Amino acid sequence: MTKTMKISGMMCMHCRKAAEKALNAIEGIRAEVSLEKAEAVITYEKDVPDEVLAAAIREAGFEPGEIR
Repeated sequence: MTKTMKISGMMCMHCRKAAEKALNAIEGIRAEVSLEKAEAVITYEKDVPDEVLAAAIREAGFEPGEIR
């Protein structure tokens, strides 16, 4: 299953990698972050609450947006 999350505040490849690392640290998550699209495509084996995903992005220093 997949979700897409908008992420604002990323300015460079270092930011992209930091956001990706934050999401991939969540058990059962595999995320690929696109700097150009300002979003993450999140693949997961078990459902992870959107609040957990958003919190990981906030802790990395970015602002989570719509999750669909």
